[in-house]
Amino acid sequence: MPPLAVVVDREEPGREVLEFDFGVRAYEPAGPGGYWRVRWEEMGRRRDTTAPGREAAVAKAAELVERLAQGTRTELGRAKGAELVAHYLDPERRPARGRAWSIRHREEQESQCRRFVIPTIGHLDCGELSRVHFQAVMDQARTPSIGQHLRNCLSVLVGAGLEEGYLLARQDVLRGVRYRGPEPTEELARALSEAEIPTAAAVAAMARAAAELTGVWWRELEILLVAYSGMRWGEHAALSADRVDAERRRIRVDTQVVEGRHALVLTPPKGRKVRTTMYPARTPTGVDLAGLVNRRLRELGSDQLLFPSPRGKHARRSGYGRWVFSPAAAAAGWPGDPGGGWTWTFHSLRHVFATWALSQPGARLEDVSRLLGHSSVRITQEIYVSPDGDLYDRFYRATE
Repeated sequence: MPPLAVVVDREEPGREVLEFDFGVRAYEPAGPGGYWRVRWEEMGRRRDTTAPGREAAVAKAAELVERLAQGTRTELGRAKGAELVAHYLDPERRPARGRAWSIRHREEQESQCRRFVIPTIGHLDCGELSRVHFQAVMDQARTPSIGQHLRNCLSVLVGAGLEEGYLLARQDVLRGVRYRGPEPTEELARALSEAEIPTAAAVAAMARAAAELTGVWWRELEILLVAYSGMRWGEHAALSADRVDAERRRIRVDTQVVEGRHALVLTPPKGRKVRTTMYPARTPTGVDLAGLVNRRLRELGSDQLLFPSPRGKHARRSGYGRWVFSPAAAAAGWPGDPGGGWTWTFHSLRHVFATWALSQPGARLEDVSRLLGHSSVRITQEIYVSPDGDLYDRFYRATE
């Protein structure tokens, strides 16, 4: 930005003075090797800073003019990146008309900022930040999924910084910034192979083992109902008796349990998609599922949980995995993975429902998608209708 005028200092006629909009001035040093001094007035106070040369003084003056024109505080350009992050995470920052962050989303944002953002830009002045710095943040992502979430985080972070004045539009810090890791070998919403989905026999064995090992009969119902209704973990943990219509074999899914760092919180389902799903009268292995549901409902009051923790509260995933899922998976002979876990997880039971439902004669893709609570039919199609023909083979066998 060139100065509006170049004048001579009245007190020292040999010294150059650069004049800019909003009363910003840059003064040439009095002697060789000195610093330029940039002065302006803000909120009734005289302010000044220094610059090592004429070019640097012009650049500082240009930034000051831009900030003064926008009505943002000039000192925000010297704020550290850590202050920008703190502003982004501040619950009071979000406008009242906006939707508040969920517990899980807040913890995800805090984790991403703590792991990736602050170590890279936390010590830098906001006015110095550039695309190079934000690309360095992105380059820490090791998978496409992390890269996608991190890019979304940075986008909102930068938006908050621009709105408050920590960043200026001319910095253009996100243009071209992207995930540059290894090319993904498959889509994020990828087709599942048949080996990744428990068989009906494996589900039945797991359900029996869960009941036998814990001495709690309804642990069998828990596995079977999730496997043949498509509920997610948090949805099944929040399921109360008044959400089950046993006569029509329907389940209203309008709440889920979200595990925060310090507490369990009830929120709407994923994507805030309230839905109704269903379960069959009998499982593919012949278990009277409707009868088990009726038996459990007779034990409960209308507002009681179907599958509580041993203390009658909402179950935690970690405790369930340790005391129920892992022992039962081992007893049922479920395959393990190299990391010490299980090839089939609790979430795999949801895939059982999807593939079973799609294999039923007359089943429509859009109906199954709705029962699952997917945001679009495309997601259901990409995950469960693979070009290798697994779905069609299952359908063929089911209708022989």
